[in-house]
Amino acid sequence: MKSLRRRQRQALALLLLLAVLVLLLGGVVQPLLMHYWSSEREIEALHSRLELFRRLAAALPEQEQNLAQLQAQDPASQLLFQEPRPALAAASLQQLVGQLVTQAGGQVVSTQIMPRERGDTPLPEIALRVQLRGDSRTLVGVLHGLAYSQPLLLTRDLTVASNPRQRAAQRLLRNAPNALDVPPLELSFTVAGYTRRVSDGASDEVSDE
Repeated sequence: MKSLRRRQRQALALLLLLAVLVLLLGGVVQPLLMHYWSSEREIEALHSRLELFRRLAAALPEQEQNLAQLQAQDPASQLLFQEPRPALAAASLQQLVGQLVTQAGGQVVSTQIMPRERGDTPLPEIALRVQLRGDSRTLVGVLHGLAYSQPLLLTRDLTVASNPRQRAAQRLLRNAPNALDVPPLELSFTVAGYTRRVSDGASDEVSDE
């Protein structure tokens, strides 16, 4: 009988020990195992992301080249000033007008950059008021050059007047055949082009000529 009770106590002690071990496994070991398994999954996810980033980085030069080709093939880009700042676009417009006037045999008297309109327009306008001297061939040559130029340029507010100095020059030529010839016409017009919109912080001012 005593031997049976001793065995029961041993069995009970063993059960208590097993219960303690189960509690330890459930309270300490299991969370550690769960944390380990979770870390393994996170590491695998990070490896997958790293591999994805590597593939994207390897394909980046090709994508940039494709983007450049698409931009070069964009027909609208040829119609706009490529300069990012309005001041640079206005300077390019002044240079272009000066070249056209010189090629047409005229003389640029003045160019004035018109104030830009402040508004939410997708294509801001760059306008220039031009005054020059020349003859009818100058007028035709300049207007033809502006009409077929790139970027796209629009001409408006054209005025043509006789040069008041031309009559005096004609009288001078009768008396002095070697005197300088004076262009018979004074021409003025506004020419406008367009540029891509930039942020207000990129805008700047240009002094008139």
